[in-house]
Amino acid sequence: MEKATVNMTNWQLYVYDGVYNLSGTADHHPSLGKNVYVSRTSDLIDYSFTNDVLTYETRNTIYVCPLKYATTRPYFNVVDRYKEELTHLSEKTENVLDQIISALAKLSIEVTTKDYKDFSNDSMLIRIKELQVKGQAEIEEMKQKESDRLADIAHGYEDCVYIEISNVAGGNLLAYHIGEYVGVIEPSLHSGMFQDSILYLKYATEDDPCSLDFRYWPMGWGDALETYSWSDNIKQAVIKNETGYDLQFNHITIPVGETMIFTSECHRQGLISPDCHNGKFSDIL
Repeated sequence: MEKATVNMTNWQLYVYDGVYNLSGTADHHPSLGKNVYVSRTSDLIDYSFTNDVLTYETRNTIYVCPLKYATTRPYFNVVDRYKEELTHLSEKTENVLDQIISALAKLSIEVTTKDYKDFSNDSMLIRIKELQVKGQAEIEEMKQKESDRLADIAHGYEDCVYIEISNVAGGNLLAYHIGEYVGVIEPSLHSGMFQDSILYLKYATEDDPCSLDFRYWPMGWGDALETYSWSDNIKQAVIKNETGYDLQFNHITIPVGETMIFTSECHRQGLISPDCHNGKFSDIL
């Protein structure tokens, strides 16, 4: 079976006891979804490094990691003592993975400490920093284009939220069109004692006085969600299924690739009103 190819941004490499790992944002992960954070990949099988691009291969996936898209703030969860150890990896081996990790550790020390250390002899670090200037600008441009695209779609519906769902557990960007205001909100994860939830909260500002509250519980095996908070100014939720399987939204099935509209009245009637199933309160596009 052909392996999926995933493009990574804001990525970083880890190593502990000789075991390597990769984290970062994937453009389209086959099991996790679009523009999703990958905290840990499966074990490394092979890698290559050509033209400032690391190709990192695991059992099922090939991750493409351009140096220009390496994170500018690496190893914030690594203790200083171990970061100091990592800076010496490049002195012991010509393995490019160790050279990248060593350079990122030095970058982390430069960013997080006030003590000056001279890393000017590390050619990998110099190259990464040079490329990151362009890479971060490109990442911001990609984010803005995606936000604009979602906002344009939401603008076609009145008093709505619009979500292209590919990652139930982590959430996807939400675009809104409430009154005359249009924008995009990133999801936030609330870790509960018994049930996690995805929150989309927006507070009024001087430039955009619109506020909204839209929340759901991830259910099942990442194939279902139930809303439990839906502010009154949201009259309809427009949901597109971009997973690879049928999605259950408030107990109603959205086929793969389809878009359905759910009204706030359906939500208030307890999520599973028979009218929701027969199309009175939900329409397929």
